[in-house]
Amino acid sequence: MTAIRPLIVASLLSLLATGCATQSGSTSSPGKSGTSTAVQDAEWKNLGVTPNGNVMNEIDTLSIQRRGSLVTFRDRKTLFNPKKENLGDTPLHKRSINTWQIDCQSQTYRLVAMRLYDDGGRQIASYSYNDKQIKPAAIIPNSASYQQMQFVCGRK
Repeated sequence: MTAIRPLIVASLLSLLATGCATQSGSTSSPGKSGTSTAVQDAEWKNLGVTPNGNVMNEIDTLSIQRRGSLVTFRDRKTLFNPKKENLGDTPLHKRSINTWQIDCQSQTYRLVAMRLYDDGGRQIASYSYNDKQIKPAAIIPNSASYQQMQFVCGRK
């Protein structure tokens, strides 16, 4: 299992860094608790889709927590056609809910946790990482992670 984690992380980081999401202003209503992809006390802000149109990126605005230059938040990625994405050894999934940490000053990000859900909304995997398992990576300009940084670092 530990050998698979770096591949899962690399796949997820690749999804986040590969493309800039197109702007969208919609927000979904708070989620409901349960075993589905709904998250209790969440308010999703749609940041748009990747250039290939296959991955929708959203940020839970209620999850944003700032501590100095570090901001922790949750995002949700929906894969419209999961088979079109190169997920490596990551289990085939329809949606992921991830916890990220961005350093607004150094412009780096790292994955803290992720949960994967199938197309029926059932959780199929859950992972968490400490700062020794996943080191911060530089945020690439005009990527989805850059757009997320602009959103969470610009909020006071």
